[in-house]
Amino acid sequence: MREKSCGTVLYTVKDNAIHYLLIKATDTYCGFPKGHVEAGETEHETALRETWEETSIRAEIVGDFRREVTYRMKNGNEKTVVYFLAHYSDQTPAHNPGFEIRHFLSLPLDSACRALTFENTREILRDAEEYIKENALCPI
Repeated sequence: MREKSCGTVLYTVKDNAIHYLLIKATDTYCGFPKGHVEAGETEHETALRETWEETSIRAEIVGDFRREVTYRMKNGNEKTVVYFLAHYSDQTPAHNPGFEIRHFLSLPLDSACRALTFENTREILRDAEEYIKENALCPI
């Protein structure tokens, strides 16, 4: 059985540096906001909805950055996750009532890479940082 989720590599500028918003869901997992595609949704719609549900952030997808990872879950299902680059400013992440309780980390690249649980998300984050700089998507 195959599952599909979409999410965002969410960034803002803080203290003249790019900071990435990560979700710490448990003591052992830290990653990007993401979730399952609902019927009739586009990948972008899912990514933005899931970002809102998990962080209360109204983000904007920027550029054509799109990364995909596929892996086998513990239950044996194959899961594909598509990530887009998204920017936000002047917003504070918060728990949305009715959704899972999450902890938020806003970190620069090196700290964010250390915090992320999986190497494939570290690679996506490093790609995102390079994309931001190459495409002048950050005003610093």
